[in-house]
Amino acid sequence: MVSKSDLKIMEVYELFGELRYRVCVKGTNIVVNVKAFNDDEALDKAIDVLVQTGLDDDSLDKLRKL
Repeated sequence: MVSKSDLKIMEVYELFGELRYRVCVKGTNIVVNVKAFNDDEALDKAIDVLVQTGLDDDSLDKLRKL
């Protein structure tokens, strides 16, 4: 499973009064956009999105080797 140490917050911005985060998976070009109240919640939501898409440790290793 992808962990918080695999993620990096790229940008924090406000859109329509909501705080939004762009979170990158380190070593890839995968970026996830989430709405959150703080950095920790943003990372948790990004992990949830990545798990829903089926990204696991094996596929992450393969992507990093490309």
